[in-house]
Amino acid sequence: MRKYLMFIAFTLSLQGCTEKLDLKPDQSKVVPETLEDLQAMLDNTDAINNNIPAYTEAGADNYYLTDMRFNSLSSNGARNAYIWGDEIFTATDIILDWAGGYTRINYCNLVLESLDDLNFTPGKGAYNNIKGSALFLRAMSLYTMAEMFCKPYDSTRASSDLGLPLRTVSDILKIFPRASLKETYDRIFDDLNNAIALLPEKSVYKTRPSKLAAYALLSRIYLGLGNYGKAKIYADSTLNIYSNLLDYNTVANVSSLPFDQFNADVLFSAALTTTSLLSATNSPIDTLLYEQFEDGDLRKSLFFRENTSGMHLFKGTYSGNALLQFGGLALDEVILNRAECQARTGNVLAAMDDLNKLLRSRWLSGAYTDLTATDQTDALVKVLNERRKELIFRGRRWTDLRRLNKDVRFAKTIIRNINGKTYQLLPNGPRYVFPIPDDEIQLSGIEQNIR
Repeated sequence: MRKYLMFIAFTLSLQGCTEKLDLKPDQSKVVPETLEDLQAMLDNTDAINNNIPAYTEAGADNYYLTDMRFNSLSSNGARNAYIWGDEIFTATDIILDWAGGYTRINYCNLVLESLDDLNFTPGKGAYNNIKGSALFLRAMSLYTMAEMFCKPYDSTRASSDLGLPLRTVSDILKIFPRASLKETYDRIFDDLNNAIALLPEKSVYKTRPSKLAAYALLSRIYLGLGNYGKAKIYADSTLNIYSNLLDYNTVANVSSLPFDQFNADVLFSAALTTTSLLSATNSPIDTLLYEQFEDGDLRKSLFFRENTSGMHLFKGTYSGNALLQFGGLALDEVILNRAECQARTGNVLAAMDDLNKLLRSRWLSGAYTDLTATDQTDALVKVLNERRKELIFRGRRWTDLRRLNKDVRFAKTIIRNINGKTYQLLPNGPRYVFPIPDDEIQLSGIEQNIR
């Protein structure tokens, strides 16, 4: 019965698939009987590669809304999220940041169960790739949701802080309580480490996981935890496999979408959940952020376009779709991870080497002068400044704010002014944790976050 319930759910979701992000095998089969069937389930890009949480980026400080735009938002959740309200989501809101993550996890769980139930032989290439992919995707789903729905990780209280429900079976009727935050991260690391042993170094398709993507994700996670030694190790592991940055001098600035979906920087292609808050037409970039881009920096023209009101709108997505912001893994982020680790551990020259390597590929040929740093703090400040400029609308800023707020040097109060009222997001406050959707609380009885 359990499997048939899942088959019904998957059939309904597959009927809604209208777009393939990459050339893949036939996805029409639903009941898995072969390894090809299981691979096709993981190649359902609508369910697997979309709906990476976006409300976190929408709650950050890279953009602003005018009063007119704010008042025109049709979603209560969008309005409440923009001002970090006491209540964010209403019963009528469909929150794909939560539902999409658990849909992906249920796909992965059914794939993992089927590998056991159908008695496939472990150790073969296709088997290993499918199992490794399911483990990677489950880990990435848990991590991106933990960034939104859980407190920032603190080892002194992680055993008591609330984590996520750790669904490990595909039975959609089975209720899972919230695990601790430590248990949640333990599951993430277990899944990723097991995935690395199974996945190929690179994937034929950038919509499929690989060792390269798993190393990049581990580097991201450990950076967020403040474990700079491990973050650097996994950044090194990524760059030892692949380190060819996209040269922005080769990108033609001839359209509103200058970057290809599978460009040289992309390690794993995924997209954030669609939200009106991160609109390519109605969400101007923060003025002070835009002004940091100098003449000669190609990102100034490749990332932004000016509208008739003189506002600058973001067009630099790596998603391949002007309506979707990139939510995957990319090489520039990995280089910035390593540069920050180098700076934080006192290796100033290496930090600047990494930073200059990135920036040479972003500036007009012959116009860039290598940056230098006077000391460790100067190097760190330069790396963090470039990190913010490079990773706009990638879903990274929220986590960066959460971790940097722990350091008084970088703590920041974000201010929104809407309809004559001022709203503030204070460093380290409870509003850096989003509430779980009400319908989930009502259906499962799990504990709600305190706002």
